[in-house]
Amino acid sequence: MFGYGIGISDVRVTLADGSERDCLQKIYPVGRFLAMGFAGSVRIGFAMIDAISGYLKTDDDTGIWDPTAVANWWPTDARDIFESFPPQERAGQCHLMMVSAFPNTERKDAPWPRSFVHIFKSPEFEAISIPVRKVGAIGCGTAVEPCQRFVEHLSTSFERMTMMMQGEVNCPGGMASRLGIDLTKVLQESQPRGISSHLHYCWVYCKKVIVRTNDHSAEGRWSAFPIGSGINEPDALTTPSIERPTFAMPQIASSWSQLESLLTATGASAQCCVA
Repeated sequence: MFGYGIGISDVRVTLADGSERDCLQKIYPVGRFLAMGFAGSVRIGFAMIDAISGYLKTDDDTGIWDPTAVANWWPTDARDIFESFPPQERAGQCHLMMVSAFPNTERKDAPWPRSFVHIFKSPEFEAISIPVRKVGAIGCGTAVEPCQRFVEHLSTSFERMTMMMQGEVNCPGGMASRLGIDLTKVLQESQPRGISSHLHYCWVYCKKVIVRTNDHSAEGRWSAFPIGSGINEPDALTTPSIERPTFAMPQIASSWSQLESLLTATGASAQCCVA
């Protein structure tokens, strides 16, 4: 209802030998007011991000893609990309989540833009729309009981959602960062296999897409997290305000070639790894 979409992703990769590394960004801006995250085969996921970023690129800085239209035509392209990979990569599957915002031109009385979340799952990639104020999920976290309970509680508890929305008071984007703070704590306490407590937060506004980390400082029972997206601040100030985080993001790969280089440097292989 505040006119933006929220995406939160972890950074863990599971290699073909079963070992795990915290080293991967899984959510990216892919167009004006659109972002996409992936789970499953990392190589296919990056191919999807590269492809849709190219399709959505425009020479007109004022042009806006209708998210519903994108969700309608994207499955055909996604199927073609998926089928172009060998069976051993397709075995890792590919799930995608598109988060978007669009000006609410249909209702002049509505003060906020509309926000959308669409999920696409291999092999058909037919679009699944997530209702407003509901939480959707992709990846291995959907099978982990503490994560399931967290998502279900957010989707069904009016009191919980109301408390989250209070984070927006004098702090644009505060709902998303409060959500991320709670999820960070759930992951740190449960430490589920295959999921990192290092997270990227993504805000998708009708102004820009902002991606930040959940870096924070912790001392005893107290933790200090940055709150809000910084959408109301100059670009230079949208980075977290924690100067010396005790919980800081490790080295992260943001492309397939970077991931290959990062893992090769440690004697590992990126082939057939999954996110």
